[in-house]
Formats: sequence, C-alpha cells, structure tokens
Amino acid sequence: MCPVVRIPEQTYKRLEQHAEGFDSPARVVERLLNHFEGVEDVLSDKLSSRAAKRRPREKYSFNKQVLGKGRMVLAVVKAYQVDHPDASFADLINVFPEGLQGSMGVFSEQAKAQEIFERTGHKRHFIKDAELIKLSDGVIAVSTEWGAGNIEAFIQNAASLGYVVSLLND
Repeated sequence: MCPVVRIPEQTYKRLEQHAEGFDSPARVVERLLNHFEGVEDVLSDKLSSRAAKRRPREKYSFNKQVLGKGRMVLAVVKAYQVDHPDASFADLINVFPEGLQGSMGVFSEQAKAQEIFERTGHKRHFIKDAELIKLSDGVIAVSTEWGAGNIEAFIQNAASLGYVVSLLND
C-alpha cells in the first residue's frame, strides 16, 4: 500500500512544469531524489535522447490560425458546428466518420470523454469547458489523438466540406 502525499495545488502546478513526456508527478519526485542522492537516472536519459531524436511537430494553418494537429481538428469541428448550428451527434458522425481518427473516433460525448480521463488519467479528448462543442442534442469533446497516420484523411475530409487546412513549412 502506498501512502498518499498531499501537496498544495500551486506546488503541484510547479511540479507539472518539470515533467517530461508522460512523466507523472511521482516520477518527477523520483528524478529529484535521484539527483540529490547522486543516483544515475537511466529512464530520464532515455526520455531525453528520444525527445532529441523526435521530429518537430507539424503546424497547420486554418482560419488564419497556426495550430498543431489536435487543435486544428478541434477548430475545424467547431467551425462546422458554427456553420451548422442545428447539427446533431448523428449528423456529425456522418460528416466526420469515426474511421477518420481510428479506434476512438473524431469526437465522443462529453460524459464518455470525461470517463476515459478519470479511468485512465490520460486526456484523450479536449475536455475543458472552452473546448467542448455544443450540438443540438448534446455536448461533444474532440479527440486529441492525431498523428501522421490519421491526420491526412481528416484534412482531406475537411477539404471536401470546404474547410481549407494548410501544412506550414518549418
């Protein structure tokens, strides 16, 4: 059984700033302890070398905004909802088929997205209030899970709907 350590919210926020990749606050504390105890942190070295080899993240232009993959998808789906204010969940499934993203779909109902976050601890959807999209029959959260394998199909789908997305050069 692990003891629970409670820390103030402000301290937690500071701790989050030092997280790398998928570090948890517990992993950050472990790295700090290793540093002060003079223990070599092999995992941290592996993460750093992996991060150094990673290619730069692509940026896209949509509606005069420069956005990463996930935020670009969010912006396109929001734009569609603004242009079609009476759209329902079923309407959006037809317009943005689940297969565009992969296993999770382009979006989920807010409750499902929140449940996934609470169960796994990983944000798989944009779930902040300002990121949620209100439809005629509910509220949705757009997936954050976008990569080289699925983003091109989404961009082509957006183009077929009249939404122009451009890949920006580095």
